[in-house]
Order: sequence, then C-alpha cells, then structure tokens
Amino acid sequence: MNYRKLVLTGIMAAAALTACTSYSPQQGRGPYAAEEEKEPTAAPVSAPTEIPADPTVIVEPPEIVYEDMEITIRDYRLEAEDRGKNGDYEFPYADTVYQQLELSDTSKDQWPDLARELDYENQRIYENALTEFADSYEWAYEMDDGIRFSANCCEADVYVLRADERMLCYRTGYYAMYNGPHPTMWSSCTCFDPQDGKKLEFSDVITESDPEKLSGIIWDNLIGEALGEDYEFDDEQERTIRDRIESMAEGGELVWGMDDKALLIFFDSDMLMSYAYGPFSATINIEDYPSLVNEWYLPQECTPVGGRVNKIDCGTTTYELAEILELTGRLTWEE
Repeated sequence: MNYRKLVLTGIMAAAALTACTSYSPQQGRGPYAAEEEKEPTAAPVSAPTEIPADPTVIVEPPEIVYEDMEITIRDYRLEAEDRGKNGDYEFPYADTVYQQLELSDTSKDQWPDLARELDYENQRIYENALTEFADSYEWAYEMDDGIRFSANCCEADVYVLRADERMLCYRTGYYAMYNGPHPTMWSSCTCFDPQDGKKLEFSDVITESDPEKLSGIIWDNLIGEALGEDYEFDDEQERTIRDRIESMAEGGELVWGMDDKALLIFFDSDMLMSYAYGPFSATINIEDYPSLVNEWYLPQECTPVGGRVNKIDCGTTTYELAEILELTGRLTWEE
C-alpha cells in the first residue's frame, strides 16, 4: 500500500467514526430533548344532529287506565268472658264491634300509598277498639247486678260511599249503649286521595271558604231525620242552626263525605238542636252547585261502589278482664 492510499483510508475511517458519534436532536441527547411519541388517535365522530323541540307542541304523558277499586270490609267482635242475666236473656258484660278496610291485590298495586295509609288507619282502629272494650268491660264488671241489664257496647258499622282514582270515602256509624236510658249514636267520615294516600280535609275538596255562604248552602239542603222535609223552622231556630254550622265550618269540625253524585254533611243528634229532634244531614247535589267542589275531586265514572265491596265476618275474640287490661297497657287488674 502506498502512502497516498494509506492517507485516504485514514480519512474515510475518521469520517465514519465522526458519523457514529455526532450529537443529534433525534437521539435526545444534549440540549435537545426528543418529542414524546403520541398514541395514534381515532378521528372524532360527530354527534347526531338533534332536532330542537317545538315549544308550541305539548307532549302529555300517557293516560293511566285504572281498574275499578275493590275493597274488603273485615268485621271483628270483642266480647267479655264474664256474663250477666236479664230474665232468660244472657249477655256478655261488654262487647265491641269494629271494621277494617283492605284493598284487593290489584288495587294495592295501583294505589300503593293508599294501601299503606289504610294499614296505618287499621292499626289505629284496632287500638281504639281495644281501649273502648277495656273501658266498657271494667265499668260493667264494677256495676251492681241489680242495675246491669245489658252489655256495655260500642259498635261500629262502615259504609263505603265512594271509591275511584280521585277519592276513597267511607262513613262509620257508631252505636254505644252503656246501661243508660237511651243509646248514643254518632258518625265519622274518612276520605283519602288514592294517588298519594293523603287524608283529605274539607278545605282540600271544596272551593267555598266563606262560612256564611257555606252555611247557606247547607241550610238549603238540610233535613232533620225526625222532622222530615215539611217541618217549618222559625226565624230563631234558623239563626241558631246556621250559627252553629258556621262555627263548625270555621273550626274544621264538619263531618263530611262524598258519594258519586253529592257532597254529604252529617250532624249528630245534639249538634244542631236538642237530642229529641234526632240527627240532621245535608245532601248537596254537585250538579246544583257545579263550582263548589274542587275539579280534581269530582266523582269519576266507574261501576257502582256497592258491587265492589265485600264484607267478611272475622269472628269473635273473648277476653277476661285482666287480659284486656294488660293488653291495653294498664296496671294488672286485681279482683
């Protein structure tokens, strides 16, 4: 190898070495940092174009079709173990009759809030019946045989007046006899809104809030059970009765209910006049007073309520006095 070739070979080797060791920004050395590799991304997909809602079009929810409400009235009787005699007639010292309402399974599914509230109401009715029975039994037991002529009793009887998707209304008539000269009778009405189970007040249902105007409507439809429709009230009687009605309306004390045609008002025997005149009631036909009832609570079309109510006799439970007093949470009675 001559000198010229040797020099050329050395130059080529140095060039190759320089190429292998030179700084390059792609190698991430020195002051130049290499860019981070990025994951490949898919091309964005455009969202479908939404058609703006037309504000002039009202979209109503589908109408719910309700089955007719079906109800069972369960009838219970509590009776004293101790018994007395009046001639050949034998009777328990005390007895109490009460009822509880229960919806059918289909109606429970449609109105679960109402079914729940009826359960609460039934528990209250049961506890009240036990207390009433314990009071009657204890009192009767302490009476002398010579003045104990019959059972001390308090009996309740339930009548369903209306049952549709806007209102369940039933009236309870009470009869109590505590060995006196005559019985005591009174009524209560219980009304529920089936949609939420709310127990309704009179002010929820009617639109008239003026007690004077309301008493006028009631007066125009008032009937005395013992007086009949032909009885003529004098001015003083009318003013006295209307004043009492107004006072009861202002205090939220009116006993009211509704059937499929009318607003019903009930007065106990001594609420408006003396006991001898008997109870009064007012049947206010809704067709005659179309704006009196809140539109939501107007009766709905359905089959007659009488055919949808079933009554079951649940039998009699007997107690000794000590048992019922202990059951109602009193001190254990001692003879």
